[in-house]
Amino acid sequence: MQVFKTMFKVMRNRLPSALIYIIVFIVISVIVTNASSKDNKFEASRLKISVFDEDDTPESLALTEFLGKSNDIVEIENDKDTIIDSLYYKRIDYALIINKGYAEKLAAGETADLFSSYHLDENFAVVYMGKNLDEYVNSVKAYLTMGMPVNEALESAADSLSQEADVNMLRVDKGGNSHFSVDFSQYFQFMPYIMISVIISIVSLVLITMNKKDIRFRTNCSCIKESKYTAQLFLGSFVFVFVIWLLLIVVGALLNKEMYTGRAWLAVVNSFILAIVIASMAVLVASFEPKDNVLNLITQVLGLGMSFFCGVFIPTEVLSSSVISVSRFMPVYWYVKANSMIADTMPYSFDGVMKCFMIQIGFAAAMIIVTLLVRKVRYSGAAIATTAKKAALN
Repeated sequence: MQVFKTMFKVMRNRLPSALIYIIVFIVISVIVTNASSKDNKFEASRLKISVFDEDDTPESLALTEFLGKSNDIVEIENDKDTIIDSLYYKRIDYALIINKGYAEKLAAGETADLFSSYHLDENFAVVYMGKNLDEYVNSVKAYLTMGMPVNEALESAADSLSQEADVNMLRVDKGGNSHFSVDFSQYFQFMPYIMISVIISIVSLVLITMNKKDIRFRTNCSCIKESKYTAQLFLGSFVFVFVIWLLLIVVGALLNKEMYTGRAWLAVVNSFILAIVIASMAVLVASFEPKDNVLNLITQVLGLGMSFFCGVFIPTEVLSSSVISVSRFMPVYWYVKANSMIADTMPYSFDGVMKCFMIQIGFAAAMIIVTLLVRKVRYSGAAIATTAKKAALN
């Protein structure tokens, strides 16, 4: 097991860079888990708005008072440049102008040209304020139509629109599996990027070091057979991958103490299969012996590329059909699909999850076969050269 032991000696020099990825991932996971464990109570958004009352009537003052209950009124100079600067530098979200004649038009039941505004493009503040103003004006109009005096209509509209209800945002697992919540599934959702970044950057670099020309020639001159040498490389790679995977699973168990109950077991198995796939990918990349800077580029391309294309960072629901068609040829897509089914964000099917598992295993098997072929082709020349040297010496 000399090759196996040598691999881990080389890996020790690369562990600090791997720990950075893992520690950052764990810290973010802890923050997200603690945030999601709190009561998700709905709170209405408060905007920073400025109101310029050109009508200056009791009706317009009542509107300003109503808006001040659910928003923060910011006093600024009634100057176009000042307003635009305030919007640009986010001192305010919206500037409302109550046009002159507002009270007369409101009493007459007219709703056109009551307001003007300053805002940046069509954003949330524009929609939110437009909705509030429409509801207020329509409520006042409705009360006036019922025969109420103007002052009573204004008060009734403000009271009815100021009613609040306690709203708690609850998420129910459709499969009745409380041990693998949608929130905790995000821990497994982002795991592929971390494993790709750590495993490929370390395992591939170690294998490239082991496959350097001088080391290869010395190995070919030794009594170690090529098959045994390759087997020890695979074994060392998978042991390292297993340790990294086990570390992430232990952290997950600490974040969710019931993780090993019910359907959550499938998520654990899913992550283990993906770890095997990534290990196979790392061995395949190392077979081409890229330079260090090229290896870093490959790691980032594979990690970020599959994360964006396969639904790790962006939900598959918002990806185009063409992107989905391409991502089906990547193993991470099937990992994410299985994770989504386990978490019930997609219709759960045990057969469907097993299908995703088998496809990932197929990717791993294919990459192992390609790796063996590449190694046989690339390193047969070294073996032939060594044999020729031995023959010449004899």
